[in-house]
Amino acid sequence: MLARAAFAQHPVVEIKVAGNKRLPAAAIIAASGLHVGRMANRADLDAAAQKLADTGFFASVSYRYDPKPAPGGGTGYALTLQISEQPALVAVQLDIPGQDTERLWPQLKAADALIDRHMPDNDRATAYYKRAIEELLRKSNHPEEIVVDNEGNVITGKMVGVVFRSAHLPQVASIRFEGNSAIATGVLQGAMAKVAIGQDYTERNFRRKLELNLRPLYEELGHLTVSFPDVKMNSAGEGAVVVTARIDEGPAWRLGKVVLKGNALPLADMYEAGRFDRGAAANWKQFMKTVEDMEKVLRRDGYIKASSNPVRSFQEQTEIVDVTVEVAKGPQFLFGDLQIEGLDAATQERLSKLWKLPKGAPMNQYYVDDFFRSVQPSLKGKVKTFKSETHVHQDANVVDVTLTFQ
Repeated sequence: MLARAAFAQHPVVEIKVAGNKRLPAAAIIAASGLHVGRMANRADLDAAAQKLADTGFFASVSYRYDPKPAPGGGTGYALTLQISEQPALVAVQLDIPGQDTERLWPQLKAADALIDRHMPDNDRATAYYKRAIEELLRKSNHPEEIVVDNEGNVITGKMVGVVFRSAHLPQVASIRFEGNSAIATGVLQGAMAKVAIGQDYTERNFRRKLELNLRPLYEELGHLTVSFPDVKMNSAGEGAVVVTARIDEGPAWRLGKVVLKGNALPLADMYEAGRFDRGAAANWKQFMKTVEDMEKVLRRDGYIKASSNPVRSFQEQTEIVDVTVEVAKGPQFLFGDLQIEGLDAATQERLSKLWKLPKGAPMNQYYVDDFFRSVQPSLKGKVKTFKSETHVHQDANVVDVTLTFQ
């Protein structure tokens, strides 16, 4: 090691990186600000390590240096940057009106090889990305202030990505459609008006609204392959835009074969509950309702976590769609204990005797409502509201039920 000499300047004759897995060594070295041939002292090395830490890409950064002969004589540094990468990554989206994001990505990567479509989930990395995007836009004569939105999964509530978008966005003044015939323009405009008119515009966000609000309308008519290949905006003055969406409706598909796939399924009962209308228009809303009806067969038999994943197979020549429904039953849950609250002791005892689902039997998910409907006439004048709660014991696959009457 260079000891006292480390406080003096010496040329960096070699730089290596240790500990990196995802990030290329060359990108890490470039981000440090060091390069071979540069004169550096201890303060410079400390500053380089801090610069890497400030990117937010690393859980830890340190370095070691050893003496190595410098070209032309004298002693230099053989430097090793020792890093540990941040393990948690989130997806990154760019949403900047007027910019082709697919062209921006390679430009960002060329300017800074640390930049990728997934980034560490922390504030320093977010600030690093923000500066890099603003710098690239500034050099391209398109200066933009960039802000950051966290994008979550509406079902799980968990964050799934980060969106870098323009701070100042135009608002949607009106919407036009091209290519539609199966659904009238007025109907399409009505479906989009409530979610888009007067709202900030970015192409990515507008496309998401098309998918969420128009695709279901088309899929009810069997247009399962509808797409929105082109979205354009034109200025309407004073920060407003007119958005034109082109629609490729595709054919109206008819339902073909429906095959249930899963382990030990009661196929006869499920097909009987489903009654798919083969040969008719593939109304996807109705199809999913039918899938729910099939799942009820499992849920009545204790498979309360049953789930289905329909996989569509399109036969283009006949315009028929076959569907394989992949069914996961999950564990079977049994009924545990019943507790009735809110009634006098005599009534609670009477209802307990009327409860027909025995302890240890498969948990019928729908029995609770069936039970209430059966006893409701005898409770008139005694209760105003009814509430049921299920307490699922995951470790034992047992479900307890509490019925509360008020």
